[in-house]
Amino acid sequence: MNNSLIVASSGQTTLSTILFVIVSFIILLLALKKFAWGPVVNMMQERQDKIANDIDNAEKSRNEASSLLQQREDDLRKARTEAQGIIAQAKETAENSAHAILIDAEKHAKQMKKQAEEDIKNERNRMLEDAKHEIADLSIEIASKILKKELSPETHQDLIKSSIEKLGVIEDD
Repeated sequence: MNNSLIVASSGQTTLSTILFVIVSFIILLLALKKFAWGPVVNMMQERQDKIANDIDNAEKSRNEASSLLQQREDDLRKARTEAQGIIAQAKETAENSAHAILIDAEKHAKQMKKQAEEDIKNERNRMLEDAKHEIADLSIEIASKILKKELSPETHQDLIKSSIEKLGVIEDD
C-alpha cells in the first residue's frame, strides 16, 4: 500500500512538478529575454563590431605598410638612378679633365721643344760667331808671323797645316 501511495503521489507530483518547471522555465526565459538577452546580444554585437573594426584597422595598416614599402622602393630606385647619373657625370668630368691635362701637357712639351730648339740655334750661332772671331784672330796671327819672317815653302806648308789643325780643333768642339 505504501508503494501504491508513493507511486500515486509521485505521479501527481510529477505532473505538477513538470508544470511548475515549464512555467518556471518560461518565466526564466522571459526574464532572461528582458534583462539578460539584450545586454548579451549587445555585448556580442559590440565584440563583433570591435573584431570587424580591428580587421579593418589591420587591413588599413597593411595597406599603409604596403604603400610605404612601395614608396621606399621607388625612393631607393630614384636614389640609385641619381647615384648612377652622378657617377656617370663624374666619369665624364674626369675624362674631360684628363683630356684637357693631356692637351696642356702637349702644348707645354711643344713650347719646351721650341724653346730648346731656339736655345740650340742661338748657341750654334754664338759658337759660329766665336769661331769666326777666332779664325780672324788666327788669320791675323798667321799674317803677322808671315810678315815677320820670310817663309820657305816647307815652313809655309807647316804653318798652313798647324792653322788647319787649330781650325779642326775648334770645329770638333
